[in-house]
Amino acid sequence: MIFALAITGPTASGKTALSLGLADRLSAEIISCDSMQIYRGMDIGTAKATAAERAQIPHHLIDFLSPTESYSVESYRTSAISCAREITERGRLPIFVGGTGLYIDSVGRCNAQDAPESDPEYREKILASLKTEEDITALWERLRSVDPESAEKIHKNNVKRVIRALEIYDSTGKPKSVLDKESLSGEREVFVGMITIDFLDRELLYKRVDTRVDMMMEEGLLSEVEALYREGLLSSGTASAAIGYKEIIEYIEGRCSLDEAIDEIKLASRRYAKRQLTWFRHEKDARVIYADRPDGGMKSAEEMIGEAMAHYDDLRREYEITKGD
Repeated sequence: MIFALAITGPTASGKTALSLGLADRLSAEIISCDSMQIYRGMDIGTAKATAAERAQIPHHLIDFLSPTESYSVESYRTSAISCAREITERGRLPIFVGGTGLYIDSVGRCNAQDAPESDPEYREKILASLKTEEDITALWERLRSVDPESAEKIHKNNVKRVIRALEIYDSTGKPKSVLDKESLSGEREVFVGMITIDFLDRELLYKRVDTRVDMMMEEGLLSEVEALYREGLLSSGTASAAIGYKEIIEYIEGRCSLDEAIDEIKLASRRYAKRQLTWFRHEKDARVIYADRPDGGMKSAEEMIGEAMAHYDDLRREYEITKGD
């Protein structure tokens, strides 16, 4: 079992800055755990590390798929663990950085029971059958009948996750919730020491989200989406539904104004940040760093790095104890 650090948290929380500071001090390399940064050409809207930042610290699992291709959690897990092992063998520390909770959780789970690879035909067949809201509700009701625990955690409108949970059940005969529990026992390939960035004042985070969207527009998000759209790279698939891209596609196709699209990006990003906060607050073993102070001010980068280094030392000790067992 190898040791890896993880820096997680909601969008616009400061994960990149913190991870770069830690990587510099800990002789580390960064592995992205962001489900949209895997796509080539989607740079501004996914807030990828800049070329200068990647020159400073090696980054992995970024820019290796066309936006037209699909990618599964299981594929990520296999690649991420392999990457973490290679980094460790070079005598460096792997640091996972990103806000896709399913990705980082997949790396830290045990090998007792792996979920099957996602089947595009299964997914497309079900998607094609969903014509009305009643169909979507009926799909979720089926999940509730075979896996009530998963249904309780997945909103019925999150069709992608509902389909995936049903696919796991239909492929293995076991509910996803059961496989998740089984994965908590047995051997782990990677001990993931997780540090999560959180906020005392959620409204402050939302303001940072809005500011980030404005910065993305100034940096050329519109041109980025237009170029991908012209090349036919956003006609379908997961990438076309990414926040910041689907809203601008609405504008390109004349279904809203640019101002309306920007407002929708901000709203969707705030909602996503809220879901991420909820997800990571349920990570019981994660160490938490608050980016803001009780007086409403933001902590400096050095303060954040100092707190993270203290957590890193604790997590290394926990890893040594676990490895010894």
